[in-house]
Amino acid sequence: MWVPDGVDVLVCAHAHVFITSEARAKARHGALGYHPSLLPRHRGRDAIVWTLHMRDQVAGGTVYWMDDGADTGPIALQDWCWVRPGDDARSLWERDLGPMGVRLLRDALRLLAQGRLQRHEQDPALASWEPAYAVGKRLKG
Repeated sequence: MWVPDGVDVLVCAHAHVFITSEARAKARHGALGYHPSLLPRHRGRDAIVWTLHMRDQVAGGTVYWMDDGADTGPIALQDWCWVRPGDDARSLWERDLGPMGVRLLRDALRLLAQGRLQRHEQDPALASWEPAYAVGKRLKG
């Protein structure tokens, strides 16, 4: 990944790409990512579908400092929402998790500019990794 000189921070929102350590190092503050789960739970590309499949009653989003792992970096900000009866991945994303990500990233960038954005290590004892979910089941959960 090519990063020009003078970049303050890289921002990745629900992205399925790996940002190399070299790219992160080019940005003055590194890279922030948004993941649609309450990390360290449901690491991986289909976090919303797994939230529904596992019948979690609470979902959420996490802004975290990206590192060399998949969704493993220190947590900057989190928020949560209820999973409602009848939710599928699309409804949960559109109603709660998408707007939550925009708000959390906006707040993270504001706090970063103020020098107040924190880093909280993820608890490995609470971590789960979910593989890609079957394509035909992706939106129904």
